[in-house]
Amino acid sequence: MATFFIVYLNQKQGVTDETVEGKMNKALDWYRVDPKTWVLYSTANAEKLYARLEPLAKEGGNVFICELNITNRQGWMPKSFWEWLKKDR
Repeated sequence: MATFFIVYLNQKQGVTDETVEGKMNKALDWYRVDPKTWVLYSTANAEKLYARLEPLAKEGGNVFICELNITNRQGWMPKSFWEWLKKDR
């Protein structure tokens, strides 16, 4: 079953945005909130996502992954974010 995750990734020096995007593309869908934060929709669990992203951060960067409950939400975000979040999946 797929679920949403919030992911913070401060990649270590030398890791390109293209490399990061390649890893994010392994999820079913994703939305980049800002340069270091993504919302992922994935069938992987947090441990699997961490195993995928940890090499991009370890030794100089940071990574945090947490399941995201989107049923109880409020905020001020771009219209494109709300449309992405409400997509039929």
